[in-house]
Amino acid sequence: MAAVTLKSEQIDQALRLVASRRLAATSALQRWMHIPFSHAATLLDELEQRGYVGPADGSKDRTIHVQCCEQCGRIGKRDFRTLADKEHDIEITECANRAACRKRWPKPARDDA
Repeated sequence: MAAVTLKSEQIDQALRLVASRRLAATSALQRWMHIPFSHAATLLDELEQRGYVGPADGSKDRTIHVQCCEQCGRIGKRDFRTLADKEHDIEITECANRAACRKRWPKPARDDA
């Protein structure tokens, strides 16, 4: 059986999907990225080696050690807070430092005409 070679773009994409969707399951990653199951398992093992997800525990999902800011898209392990809207039953994760988060937001298009 041939070994799977990983590209940094695939690892980055897998990390972004896991952090933003808050699910680290091999079958989910396989569906999201349209890749074979063994390739998705290898990607999650690489994310585990880098400390982004926890170890596999049978058929359970892995624990996730990173978060993704829904405002600016930053992925990290620290300095996030979760805001809950109980009326609409949603949670939003954002950077704890709002000033730094705003600096990373994409700039709006300018209309100089």
